[in-house]
Amino acid sequence: MAPSAYCLGGVQVWLNDLVAALQADPHWQVKVALPSGAWHRLDRYLEVFPRLPAVQLMNPTGSAEGRRRSITAVLLRERPDLVVGVNIADLYAAVRRARSRGFRGRVVLSLHALAADLIADVAAEVDLLDAVIATNKLSCRLLERLAGVPAGRVFYAPYGVVLPSPVVAGGAAVPRPSAPLRIAWVGRLEAAQKRVADLAGILRQLDAVGIPFHLTVAGDGPERDSLARALAPWLKAGVASMPGALSGPQLLQEVYATHQVLLITSSWETGPIVAWEAMAAGLAVVSSAYLGSGLEGALRHGCNALLFPVGDMAAAADALKRVSDLEVRAGLVNAGRRLVQERYSADAAHRVWCESFAQVLALPPRGPVLPEPPLPPSGRLERLVGPGLAEALRRRLSRGFRHTSPGGEWPHTAHGDADEQGLFDLAAELDHDA
Repeated sequence: MAPSAYCLGGVQVWLNDLVAALQADPHWQVKVALPSGAWHRLDRYLEVFPRLPAVQLMNPTGSAEGRRRSITAVLLRERPDLVVGVNIADLYAAVRRARSRGFRGRVVLSLHALAADLIADVAAEVDLLDAVIATNKLSCRLLERLAGVPAGRVFYAPYGVVLPSPVVAGGAAVPRPSAPLRIAWVGRLEAAQKRVADLAGILRQLDAVGIPFHLTVAGDGPERDSLARALAPWLKAGVASMPGALSGPQLLQEVYATHQVLLITSSWETGPIVAWEAMAAGLAVVSSAYLGSGLEGALRHGCNALLFPVGDMAAAADALKRVSDLEVRAGLVNAGRRLVQERYSADAAHRVWCESFAQVLALPPRGPVLPEPPLPPSGRLERLVGPGLAEALRRRLSRGFRHTSPGGEWPHTAHGDADEQGLFDLAAELDHDA
């Protein structure tokens, strides 16, 4: 069960690829429950991922009670042995409601971010959840420390990528040493996590040391306009480009096949998938030493990547200068490809996910769980007649809420006020100790 508001991103690629792997395995029968509404455009989502075996979640009133009813109905109709929640906060209250009506399926939360709100969700549902599966080893440690999940119910299962065949030799494709270094930055154009504002400073540093380059920024997001203004001198000079969000095939053909380096500037990551994609395609990776890279132990400075401190633009430029050397780059490319083959290939990752699901099903059942928490009134009607009757009246009168964002229509968390700084302080301590 996952949102359908966003069509491009690492979680969406992961979900699509994992479902395809489960469909190909006779041991599993899989369906994907996806919301449909004003912001969660299921029709558009299925145009991007047409092979998903979708089950529609309808909520004509837009109310919290409507969300719980919709999810409960799907659970009782489909009777899954295992339900995996991905950023659908109302799932867990709905499971508690369905428990009172005979539903006995196992429940897993799949964690894809270093986010205090999501970990607070886990802590609130720890009596209900049979397990949590996280894509990063630091996330696993935080779940034990902050959410109180027993170690035996925390599973690690990474992202995986399809190895191009034949491998695109991006790192070896430069015909002459004097050619500009072609650098790719791929992801959501966002400031807090992805730190896109660092890109202009890095380019200034590259100009200062006289390294010829071309930067391609592939992605979209809230900082697109501000980034375009910051990169204006280089965009005008033709040494930077912003083609927007690209599909997987477009990334492979237009970016990975034509660039030599992937640049990552993030403050934290639970992958990222783009790093493994780029390595598989033959690019060298120059990355910030983001939170999540320490315990994961995948990116090794000077072996399969060059790392720099988060926000250190001079160090980033120095790493890019080093990787412009053909011999240095070739060594990183070869080691990066081996890393993906061994740990992050689609086959290896899917095997771990399937093993995790099987282990969850084999765990002893949880004891009695708390009942569904009552819904706080969201308006005058609920205060007068309660959420159940209010929902019936709204449906009968075809009235409902008008939400202003995807998170209002189908919230991804129930704990938006969680202590983000406290999480990052502990995360830094744990990741540094690695």
